[in-house]
Amino acid sequence: MDLPHQKPIRFAQEVVCHDEESILVSVIFPYSPTLSMVSEAAAQSSAAFKQDDKTLIGFLISLKNVEQICEFTKVKYNIKIKKEISLGSMTEFSFELMDDNNICARGSLTILLQN
Repeated sequence: MDLPHQKPIRFAQEVVCHDEESILVSVIFPYSPTLSMVSEAAAQSSAAFKQDDKTLIGFLISLKNVEQICEFTKVKYNIKIKKEISLGSMTEFSFELMDDNNICARGSLTILLQN
């Protein structure tokens, strides 16, 4: 994944699988994550939807309905991210942090791409 983030802030590692509607990204945290770390990992994972070779800067502009469903006890998870709606340079995504097949957190975020 093409991200400017470096350790220890880079959480999104690689695309595990994808289809036309969603992408599964492996994420690794330096220790059991907080909900804000999960939100940042989801924002980083949205970069997997990049469609061309042009490098763009993205800004996380909103989070909503973010909730922790179970205790975060591991450092390795997968994030399933789905593009919900795009309006020009703004895109809203929904995400789920998954531990095996269990959903540990979920929410929505909006990314603004700089032109």
